[in-house]
Amino acid sequence: MGKSENHTFAPQTSLFMIKKYLLPVVICFLPFLCMGQDTETPYKLTVTGFVRADALFDSRQAVEAREGFLLFYAKKPQYDKEGKDINATPSFNQYAMCTRLTAKVTGPDVLGAKAFALIEGDFTGASNAENNSMRLRHAYISMQWEKTRLIMGQYWHPMDLPEMIPGVLGLNTGAPFHSFSRQPQIRVDHKLGAINLVAVAASQRDYVNSGPEGNSSIYLRNSIVPNLHGQVHFKKTGIFIGAAVDYKILTPRLVTDSNFVSNESVNCLSYTLFGNTALHGLTIKAQYTLNRALNDHLMMGGFGITETDPITNRHTYAPLNYHAVWLNICYAKTYWQPSLFTGYTLQADTEKPFTGAVYARGADIEYVYRIAPMLTFVQKKFNFCCELEYTAVAYETDETLLISLKDRETGILRVNLAAVYNF
Repeated sequence: MGKSENHTFAPQTSLFMIKKYLLPVVICFLPFLCMGQDTETPYKLTVTGFVRADALFDSRQAVEAREGFLLFYAKKPQYDKEGKDINATPSFNQYAMCTRLTAKVTGPDVLGAKAFALIEGDFTGASNAENNSMRLRHAYISMQWEKTRLIMGQYWHPMDLPEMIPGVLGLNTGAPFHSFSRQPQIRVDHKLGAINLVAVAASQRDYVNSGPEGNSSIYLRNSIVPNLHGQVHFKKTGIFIGAAVDYKILTPRLVTDSNFVSNESVNCLSYTLFGNTALHGLTIKAQYTLNRALNDHLMMGGFGITETDPITNRHTYAPLNYHAVWLNICYAKTYWQPSLFTGYTLQADTEKPFTGAVYARGADIEYVYRIAPMLTFVQKKFNFCCELEYTAVAYETDETLLISLKDRETGILRVNLAAVYNF
């Protein structure tokens, strides 16, 4: 007779789970909760957030992250000995790790500025191995003077403007067409009437570029220069438009395979134009980006080797070029709120052909497009959402010129249902 299985958790296992998942939450918020008990303090604590439960179905296997919760596009067809596509297998999953907590503390003015500190986390962890553990999203100090604002800490990368985040249900938040990245940074906003000027110096933490050592922040760190970003906005009632320039230098390695010091780098200059308008409950948002090595933003791209010195083995690099555009239309005047997201990204030619390794997302992809209608039911603090997300990708092959555009595309349909309770 075989041994019966014992499914009871051991005390050591329970203690481990408490330390890994519950303790970080308690440590993060206990100081604020204690502070809130002092009625004499000049500081004020506000805790907000939501609980979110998702269920999703995919028509085939996907290039994804976070156990499939974050979808980019369909996997390339892979055929078995009978000619059947292995990646045509559908899948189903559920999760609640998008649940979020936000703590905001306000207090007396500092140096003549209105000041507050904000900490925000969810439970998506830092990697697939840490799903359901708490992850830091935002942690920054804000100081607001009459016309100038200073932010120090981890916040949305300036290409992820809060005014321009698409109204979608998917955890990808519009990627790979829309930028998605939070970075440690120093940011200054300065208002001149309806004009707002933005200057940012950012580093990398959870969202990084790929290179010879895999996905790492080391390529930006070794360039010494931070990710520099400049932006201008124009904002009036019902209208918001702007433009931005993003510049970063990546140093892929410090030594060649022939043991020569290597400080060659690649310059990555990206541009974006964006705008939204709102009238009578209807909101329209649109953005265009010329993307160079923005794979740290969950977009397409990266860089590759264009030349190699035969003696020293030093490389010359160039970024991949991508055009990305998206449009989002939402109507929020009734209990039932429809919306539509569409996006398209296209790989453009580089100045020189690649002759060596390419470190990028989607280097073998010509284009990707997405159509994602969504319907949201809103009842006070409760939302119920249903989104259909169809994403098609055209992979490049040796036979590309002999295959019609339609036959080159591989599509994936995602059905995503979610219930959200805000507090």
